[in-house]
Amino acid sequence: MSKRRILASILAIGVLMALTMGLGQAQGTEPPQVLQAQEPAEAAVTVSSRIPIQGRLTNGAGVPLNGNYDIRMRLYGASSGGAALCEDTDTVTVSKGLFHAYMDHCSSSDISGQRLYLGIKVESDPEMTPRQPIYPIPYAWSLRPGAIIKDARDVVLKVQSTGSGDSDAFIADASGTGEAIEAYAKDGIGVFAKSDTFVALQAYSYDNTNNPAIFGCSAGSAAACDPYRDDAAAGVMGFGSGRIGVYGVSHSTAAIDPPGPGVYGISDTGDGVRGKSNSTMGRGVYARNTGGGIALYGHANSTLSSHHFYPTLYLVQEKAGGDFIVGASSLWGTRYWRVNRNGKGFFNGGTQSSGADFAEQMAVTGEELNYEPGDVLVISPDADRTVELASHPFDTTVIGVYSTQPAVLAGAPDTDGPLAGIPVAITGIVPCKVSAENGPIHRGDLLVTSSTPGRAMKAGANPPPGTVLGKALGELEEGTGTLDILVSLH
Repeated sequence: MSKRRILASILAIGVLMALTMGLGQAQGTEPPQVLQAQEPAEAAVTVSSRIPIQGRLTNGAGVPLNGNYDIRMRLYGASSGGAALCEDTDTVTVSKGLFHAYMDHCSSSDISGQRLYLGIKVESDPEMTPRQPIYPIPYAWSLRPGAIIKDARDVVLKVQSTGSGDSDAFIADASGTGEAIEAYAKDGIGVFAKSDTFVALQAYSYDNTNNPAIFGCSAGSAAACDPYRDDAAAGVMGFGSGRIGVYGVSHSTAAIDPPGPGVYGISDTGDGVRGKSNSTMGRGVYARNTGGGIALYGHANSTLSSHHFYPTLYLVQEKAGGDFIVGASSLWGTRYWRVNRNGKGFFNGGTQSSGADFAEQMAVTGEELNYEPGDVLVISPDADRTVELASHPFDTTVIGVYSTQPAVLAGAPDTDGPLAGIPVAITGIVPCKVSAENGPIHRGDLLVTSSTPGRAMKAGANPPPGTVLGKALGELEEGTGTLDILVSLH
């Protein structure tokens, strides 16, 4: 029986490694011979997926062999036992003992930085034992799991995809409970992502109700950015200690929808964008547009339009002495209007409404369906703060007209349901039902109640005190109709 020996060197995935190994018994009984390793081939500039293997093959007596031999190469994750991670068989030409071969069937899923062992089998000989451990050169340590790539240059690591469509340059997957990417830069940018036509940076967080998919922190010290601050299940969460949590800038001027927002958030069931500030002088959300456009744009499509739970803008003020909203010339500048915590409004320039009168919400005698806008109303003798249709001429209990569109409605509670009662215009201009039973009505005529229920008529000369409803702003020659009147009780 004879023995063959092989001395091989490997160039694997850009990492230079060397190994020495022996083959199992084949033919003959010559003692094994120790051989010298060949110089490894120089690494190519572009890393190939093929793993080059080269070495020197002799018989047991140390005589270099010549000819073609089938060599099987296997990579293992253990020094003995276990299944091969990948393998390949190559028919190589041996000349004066020298040969080179390639492993073509290993991938990044097989080799991920773990320690490897190479087993080689020549022809029908058993696989050599022990397996040869693969020792990477020092540079290879920068690619192993947990490695640190450190340098003072501007770009320490660049991953680039030149493919088309949805071709990802870099994917980070944290299948456990840790972070997929954690980046730190002393003076520069921790992570910079760029895409010409697609998403530059995309992050997913599944089955997570406590932490965001992307967490950004700006603070004066690393201790301020502790991991317990990223405690919101958000797509993007920003924390700033004395600084800005999330800052978005848009230079877009195109007429698109949305028109190039600085910050754009979408949520199926929660908040699209949420801002929070723990500083007395800070802002939960700060929006600014210096180009003449809209600083803050809100869009809602509430499924409960008859309620107040889902408005386009919902304001909460916890402090009793605070304001819901303030309008000013600049930050801390001159205030022009505000609404305080009690719902009271202050307007330096007055108010303007499309309505035309001041009305009070009041209950009615009988069914509300029996009343119409324009009806002349009197105080009911049967219940407090209740009105009914006027039905007697010169009634001193006249109170006003059923308002068509009040500019101000007093006495109406904030409720999600329909208001009880009707709006009664007690001053201002309002459409009013009138009758010519006391003669034609001309502009400026005083009006009083008539015998026709719910209608006013011309007062004539010297009406009794307390009976005048107001003044006519239109004319009615005969019959009945509706005129604008100025309600002015006296």
